[in-house]
Amino acid sequence: MYDSKILPVEEMLAYEEFTDRVEILRELEAWVKNIQRMASPSTAIIAPRRMGKTVLLDRLVNIVFFKPEYQVAPFYFRMKREKTILREFLLEYASIFFRQYIAYCHQDPVLFQNSSVKLEDLLQHTSEHKAVRLAQNMIHEFLNRYYGKNKDTRNHWDAFIRVPEMLASFSGIRAAVIIDEFQDMKFYVYDTSHDHFMEMGAKGLLTDQGAVNLTATYDRQSQSRKAPMLVSGSAVTLIFRTVMGGPLGGRFDFTYLKPLSIPDGAALLHQLLDIYLPDAVISPDKALYASAQTGGHPYYIYCLAMSKYENKKFDTIESIDRLIHYEIEQGKIFGFWQTHFQDNKKYINTDKDEALGKKIIYYFTKYNNEPVEIKEIADKLNVSDKAVEDKIEKLYLADLVWRTKARYYAFNDICLMRFIKFVYQKDLDGIEDIDLSQKHLFNNLKGRFLELAVQVTMMKFNNETLEGKFFGKTGNIQVPLFQFVDTKYTKGSTTRSYQIDVYAVEKKGNGAWICECKYTRTKMSIKQLKKLENAARALKQEAEDLGLAVPKIQMWLVSTGGFTRETMEYLINRKDIYFSDHQGINSIFRAYGGNYNIPVFKDS
Repeated sequence: MYDSKILPVEEMLAYEEFTDRVEILRELEAWVKNIQRMASPSTAIIAPRRMGKTVLLDRLVNIVFFKPEYQVAPFYFRMKREKTILREFLLEYASIFFRQYIAYCHQDPVLFQNSSVKLEDLLQHTSEHKAVRLAQNMIHEFLNRYYGKNKDTRNHWDAFIRVPEMLASFSGIRAAVIIDEFQDMKFYVYDTSHDHFMEMGAKGLLTDQGAVNLTATYDRQSQSRKAPMLVSGSAVTLIFRTVMGGPLGGRFDFTYLKPLSIPDGAALLHQLLDIYLPDAVISPDKALYASAQTGGHPYYIYCLAMSKYENKKFDTIESIDRLIHYEIEQGKIFGFWQTHFQDNKKYINTDKDEALGKKIIYYFTKYNNEPVEIKEIADKLNVSDKAVEDKIEKLYLADLVWRTKARYYAFNDICLMRFIKFVYQKDLDGIEDIDLSQKHLFNNLKGRFLELAVQVTMMKFNNETLEGKFFGKTGNIQVPLFQFVDTKYTKGSTTRSYQIDVYAVEKKGNGAWICECKYTRTKMSIKQLKKLENAARALKQEAEDLGLAVPKIQMWLVSTGGFTRETMEYLINRKDIYFSDHQGINSIFRAYGGNYNIPVFKDS
């Protein structure tokens, strides 16, 4: 599709660079689709910078724009960090909305992206489309008021906030109000004349406090079901406070955008090297190692692929370690976080006791992707809990920590922790070394990778039809959309406890899949097969014990070493058991974005 069509939004990445995000794209597309039946509340996507939110929104708009059957026009506004006056901002905002709305109605992607088209030009469009004619009437009313004698810009802005909902209600073509970097609408727009704005700017008096907080004006719009809002923000603390407190409090759902899974991070690295360094060679296990060492963070993986390190290689674990070390201490990752620390120095480096402040930050690094143990740090440094909590609160304001359920958590960002260690350790004497190598994670990953790859792949299933031979069957097999995929322990009242490597519940109906994975070069025996059958019986017994509907279970055996003759003879007559060898699971893995073969590690 993307090769043959002009897209309404020019994406910042090559199409092939977009990796994973299947589940969240599916959820967001469903959010847009459900607006027509007024079943989608306003929601927010929250993620640290460089996690890929804008790329995600770009892709979402490009998908739903070409879905006229949804009858939902995407209005996509990217908030720029440029100071301006409200009157000029209002005209820009209104022009983008009407242009994009009409473009959707006419399925015209060129109009959608053509910022040179003015509101007066849109009035000249000849159209028999009811929604377009209504939009043109509203444009006419807007221009009469905008260029009229009464320059009540603030009142005009407040009135225009309701226009997407009104147009959606009158025309039947709903709207999805999508605003990127929503929190910045607090700081860059000033309700003043152009001359006064220029004078204040020349004197350096255009402060954040003097700007209009436009986010607060969406208090009514954020409750709309005909034109709900989808907003995003990379200032995690600020966007969270914006949508969960003040005038908007209680009006938004929200979700955190996480790093890529380790398998998908490896796929991204393979893809980037194919595009930008076609002569580079990296084996699947080394790509997995690099992904694990960067926590699957898409920007860090990009930094490795594009690094200026002179001896850049991906052939050994040691060469990848050297590359990561370079990037964190003097490459793009260093520059990214150095800038962030400079921008937030009022929170990070202002302490009555500077040495203590640095020590607290240093010891904070050991809690990567874990709750920060304030008492443990306080005991380590022999200071009060309050002193540590005050510092962690400042790190929260600087977007180095996130908070939920009254606790602080360190972001899942091992490269950030390594940067902090590099910056602060050299200024501190006599402190213990904190190991941030992640090698324990990789060793664990090697043992569990097949289960993880199967889980990640099953989460991408969406009622597609796959060749039955991938599952040891003839014909074709339709795979379901799952509500969730995870590991599970099950035990019935008359059975023992069983661990299920992969357990998935179908979105519709009462179906469940259970999977047994064997990740070695030896063949799977009848013993593992019987274990899965016993787990299925325990799962059904557990449901009966709890008074729940007994699930219809699909069993699936996955073995990189294949299956013994006895096992194969048994499976031939069992239609309710799928089985995939190394070639079969690789084919399924590749069908859902995997661009490398699942490795079988030597020490497995």
